[in-house]
Amino acid sequence: MSWHDRYKEMKKGMGWTNNDIAEIIGNTPCSIKTVTKPSGTLPRWVKLSIVVFEKLHKKHDGDN
Repeated sequence: MSWHDRYKEMKKGMGWTNNDIAEIIGNTPCSIKTVTKPSGTLPRWVKLSIVVFEKLHKKHDGDN
């Protein structure tokens, strides 16, 4: 699965929109859309967010 697919899964899993992410990190929704466009390389902060989400999600699933 690509980083962009994983990013979409994280947003879906957290129930986040670009507006939500922009508010969290202090950017505009337009800048979030620009830096996460599928034709580009995701910033390192996005990749870190994905890995943290996946690790926490996996841990939570293992607790059931």
